Amino acid sequence: MKIHQLIITSVFIFLSTVGVLSGLFYKYEREAVLGYMTSGIEQSVFRLEEDTKGILEGNKEAYRLQAVLDRASAIDPAIREISISLDGKNINYSSQRAQANKPISKHYEPLMQIREMTDQQVEYYESEFRYFDGEAEHHVKVFIDVDYEYVYGQLERLGLMFGIGLFFFMMLMAAFVFIAVKRLILYPLKRIAVMVTNKDQQQDDYFIDEFSGLSETIAQTFHTMGAQQKRLQELLNESRYLDRILRTVADVNGYLISSQDVNELSQKCCERLSVHTQYGICWIGIIEGDEMRVVGCTDEPSGSLYVGQTIHLNNSVELFAYAPSIQAYKEDSVVTMNHLDENESLAVWSFIAHEEKDGSFIGLPLRARKGEPPFGVLSLYGSMSEGFLPKEAQMLEELAGDIGFAIHAYRQREQLTHHLQVDAVTGLANRMSLIDALSDQSIRGLAILNIDRFSDINDVYGVSIGDEVLAGYGHWLAKKLEKAPKVRLYKLGSDEYALLFDASEEAENSIAFLEYVIDKTAEESFMIEGIEIILTISVGFDPSSDKVLENATRALKQAKLEHKSLFIFTPALGAQKEQEKNIEWYKEIKEALQEDRIVPYFQPIVDNKTQKIVKYEALIRLIKSDGTVISPFYFLEIAQKIRLYSALTRVMVDKVLERFEGLETTVSINLSNEDIINTELADYMEAQIVEKKMGQFIVFEILESEGITNYTEVSTFIERFRDLGCSFAIDDFGAGYSNFDHILKLNIDTLKIDASLIKNLPHDHNSQIIVRHICEFAREMGMKTVAEFVANEAIYQKVLELGIEASQGYYFYEPSETLQE
Repeated sequence: MKIHQLIITSVFIFLSTVGVLSGLFYKYEREAVLGYMTSGIEQSVFRLEEDTKGILEGNKEAYRLQAVLDRASAIDPAIREISISLDGKNINYSSQRAQANKPISKHYEPLMQIREMTDQQVEYYESEFRYFDGEAEHHVKVFIDVDYEYVYGQLERLGLMFGIGLFFFMMLMAAFVFIAVKRLILYPLKRIAVMVTNKDQQQDDYFIDEFSGLSETIAQTFHTMGAQQKRLQELLNESRYLDRILRTVADVNGYLISSQDVNELSQKCCERLSVHTQYGICWIGIIEGDEMRVVGCTDEPSGSLYVGQTIHLNNSVELFAYAPSIQAYKEDSVVTMNHLDENESLAVWSFIAHEEKDGSFIGLPLRARKGEPPFGVLSLYGSMSEGFLPKEAQMLEELAGDIGFAIHAYRQREQLTHHLQVDAVTGLANRMSLIDALSDQSIRGLAILNIDRFSDINDVYGVSIGDEVLAGYGHWLAKKLEKAPKVRLYKLGSDEYALLFDASEEAENSIAFLEYVIDKTAEESFMIEGIEIILTISVGFDPSSDKVLENATRALKQAKLEHKSLFIFTPALGAQKEQEKNIEWYKEIKEALQEDRIVPYFQPIVDNKTQKIVKYEALIRLIKSDGTVISPFYFLEIAQKIRLYSALTRVMVDKVLERFEGLETTVSINLSNEDIINTELADYMEAQIVEKKMGQFIVFEILESEGITNYTEVSTFIERFRDLGCSFAIDDFGAGYSNFDHILKLNIDTLKIDASLIKNLPHDHNSQIIVRHICEFAREMGMKTVAEFVANEAIYQKVLELGIEASQGYYFYEPSETLQE
């Protein structure tokens, strides 16, 4: 109920109560007045009776009886007329003398009923008494006429006086109630309303305890609300501030993927952090031996910090100059410095803060992963003197963890790329680097140099002397090429080298240079551990074609066959024979498809710890009409050229799904780039996988050796089949072109390390380094590894040592048409 309703209701109840009580009081007073009047009439009649009895019994004069009547009528104004009848029939005496000696004509009620006259409104009453004249008893009746005008006039005057009194009483009471309500209720309510409107936190005391309590509650509420509002505003400002930091962190995380190397990553991270409104100078240092090298830094006007700068950790002066950053690295903990505007240190780190008007600093150790020792530090200045917020520092610490992980991954990638592209014995670019270089349109010719009878050197002097010979001859070739800027040198497998000529180099000049190298090699003697070794070489050269590596290899073979030191490839060399071979294979593949002689062979993949089969790889085989089983090595390349590759893949998919349906065993299927971009084939495979509900048991192996360039299409394909539950692996990893781009740009689950690396693990240190880095990199990226071509116990032990999780090869199982029990 609202307050005005409460007041109105209260007033109504009050007035009603007063009215009822007044009515009852008035009725009581009226009855009292009437009682008083009737009592007076009774007393007057009683005195009249006594006086009359005295007169009649004393035989006194009759005039005295008249006087008694006159006196009784005059004394009591309520009696209009009073009469006496001595015989009960006629009025003998009356206060109204005109009534005397007249017969009784009116009806009179007994006087005892006079108290009821207000209800019956009877005007005429009679009373009877006796007197004795001697012994004789006589009856006398007294007749009374009541003056009702007088009686009710008196009652009206009483009611009027009572009403006036009640009115003034009510007015006084109303005024009192109004003042009381105004002072005790309305004023506090008005004050409380103003208090609410103004959000006043000052409480007041009132006569009514409830209002005092309400005022106290409101004051406390506004005080609490004010504190909460202030806290909420602080939280909102903090949230907005942290949101800006979060966007900064998100941008930095984007650089972790898009950057090309550690330097670019570090520089972009520093620049993005310094753009934040509350941040200043930012730099990243990485430990190299007993030095910290600055790999990323925002512009610092004083020149005290710059990219490439080295800070010596054993130099006390430099330790003092960059103390907080070095402390963060050495103590492996976050270091914060606040109120730098009050710091009077002359150290470089403090000088930078004063120059940039920064008020705080935070140093964050960089780690490859949580729990490992730091390898660097992220240093960041802030403008706020109070320092970094706790949540802000936590976000920056997490960001430092991400940056550290990314830098470590990039460094591993660079190391692995180096091992993949550089020959470990000679330090020269290797075959993979050559394959990358061959994609350059400016390449014209390629020569492959082979050391004659090099196996004899290994047999006679040992492998270590042989390696020194390879390294020495590589250095000798490199020196000869210092004056030939248009020629690049590469080390191929075993005892072979390659010379790559730019397109601007004329063929005649290239041939002349090769003849020069052949002659000078024969003239040179190489001293290895006191042993003089003379070398001769055979050279195959392709001056210009689309397949210089293949053709130069053919030319080298021809040079060996013809015992020539130099053989130059010509298009006629083997072209006709190759064409005849292609036609033969075209017919063979077509007939095999028509006669259902394309079949899958299944080779188990085993867990290296338990040696139990965990899945299978489906390998394509062509069965010739005579029953001979043909490896894909002989016909897949031809199938791609004659546009039958997708047809072979479709057959494999059908037969593999049919064989594994209902087994709940994982099986992998090889796909080429041609398969992936074939939308019709993709639709067909999706329909078959969905129909047989086998998505979670299918692994698609993408052939790394082909090189992947169309990342958008490949990524779309991967995501499409991931939705069906399929997994993905890169096959022949380590044999292709841009290995780490595949990992970073594609969502891959497994790396299958190429046979060319695995088979040489027991004795090839270079292969061991490469495989070790691949495993470490895979673990960092959360991928599994599988070793291909595990052919013997020695290889298997090396695979175990390097931490590869699964193996595939003849040491365990050969490919077979049937599954292993």
